Amino acid sequence: MDFGARLKKARTNSGISARELADKVGVSASFIYQLERGEAAPSYSTLKRIASVLGIAVSVLTDDEFPDEWVISRKAGRRSLVAAHELHGVEAQLLAFLGSRNRRMQGVVVTVGPGCRYSKDEFLFNHDRDDFVYVLEGALEIDSGEKTYHLEQGDAAYFSLTDMDAIRNPGEARTQVLWIVSPSGA
Repeated sequence: MDFGARLKKARTNSGISARELADKVGVSASFIYQLERGEAAPSYSTLKRIASVLGIAVSVLTDDEFPDEWVISRKAGRRSLVAAHELHGVEAQLLAFLGSRNRRMQGVVVTVGPGCRYSKDEFLFNHDRDDFVYVLEGALEIDSGEKTYHLEQGDAAYFSLTDMDAIRNPGEARTQVLWIVSPSGA
């Protein structure tokens, strides 16, 4: 049974009309009908409100099968976190996932131009966290205290915020890394 059919069944089993559900959720009745016909998909926050109004768990509606945009971050949908960093030769693209689930990590694709340096004061996430860095292409140097770690394509590193002082691209070509931050809060 697909999401729309599960929603309609849960709504009718609760004895609530589409208009009543829409009013309590804060959406239009036509949107509820579109959901039930499979013509639209709710945001995660809307899905949670629907489940709450119906007095059921989200998993009853989704059968633990979330829409692609809740679990896949498409390349075309990425956005730069802070455009000003491009001026410093560093670009960071957030791997955004729809929905407001409590995430334990956040992925970012960071591109560092040749010879560019990014210091601890400029880091995008400035809370107590752990960082996992995987070099997709190029080379990256990570300054930590009095030591510098040199990573090449395919290398990975694990640091905590207090350990990492700066990152730098020592090469003549761009460097691209997958940077995972945990926890994800900023």
